[in-house]
Amino acid sequence: MTLPKTYKAIELPAYNQNTLRALLSLKLVEKSLQEPGPLELLIKMEAAPCNPSDIAFMQGGYNVQKTLPTVLGFEGAGTVVACGNELDDAAWMGKRVSCFTQKDKDGTWAEYFMAGLHEVIPVAAEMTAEQASAFFINPFTAFGLFEIALQRESEAIIINAAGSRVAEFLFALARQKNIEIIAIVRKAQTAATLKEKGIREILVSSDANFAAKLKETAHRLKATTAFDAIAGEMTGTLFNNMPPDSEIVVYGGLSGQAIGAISPLALIFKNSMISGFNLNDWILYNGQEDFEIARTSLQNMILQGEVRTSIQSVVPFTNFAEGLRTYLGNMSGGKVLFQFD
Repeated sequence: MTLPKTYKAIELPAYNQNTLRALLSLKLVEKSLQEPGPLELLIKMEAAPCNPSDIAFMQGGYNVQKTLPTVLGFEGAGTVVACGNELDDAAWMGKRVSCFTQKDKDGTWAEYFMAGLHEVIPVAAEMTAEQASAFFINPFTAFGLFEIALQRESEAIIINAAGSRVAEFLFALARQKNIEIIAIVRKAQTAATLKEKGIREILVSSDANFAAKLKETAHRLKATTAFDAIAGEMTGTLFNNMPPDSEIVVYGGLSGQAIGAISPLALIFKNSMISGFNLNDWILYNGQEDFEIARTSLQNMILQGEVRTSIQSVVPFTNFAEGLRTYLGNMSGGKVLFQFD
């Protein structure tokens, strides 16, 4: 195919802690299309989602810093349209891929994205662009987290922020292994939605007797592993009310607060621990063979209908401001995708 000389992208000129001001500062820019380097792939983008990490990055509050201005977007999906001269054209040209990057370079919110070999995953032709675009971050995060519960031989797991997309994949993985779930949400409406999906043990963190209910349920079901995307004092509440020999794995900080409210006596006498999870570290630690096992398993789960990433809206990327306002107004309602075709 004949490639254009320029392409459009959504660019962030500067970080801004004020989310609205950060959104208003975004620009649709025209950029020159470069030839791929020797080991690079040029991806013609189909779709890219907005994630909580993208919002945190815009605010300058994420643990990834880039040279500004920069094109936003950590993940997406598209088709390989050009290969570096050290790569096999026959193996890559026309291949549909999911892509992910947190390197100091332009991201995926663009008509074209330049990817390294370790920033793409081939996906099946049957997988929709919507599911492929959100295939990297949340599904693999859930897979890596769930491995911890399996290694700990937990009979039950606690999922905080259980209305999230990561939680959807954790639910599916837990069903496969017959592991009990305790879902924690902030709103009664989210609890009702999860109940309709068959989740039996649901706790609402805003309830007056939440801590007591958490303690009773966690001890009764022997929930010794918790996955926490909130942090702040909620981590301490989990820690103080879980059984002995428990582990809380923190993989997000949606509260925007430092972890706190941890009982020193629980820390000393319960032999429990708090750890962190970073997807990049998990990928590097496990290696290519384990990553391929995860890829195959997760892709099959999606194609067989066991789990899907919830999509609340798909908007043309030129309407990015409208899409971001929709997402910020209802982050638990599902992904907002930018469409490039």
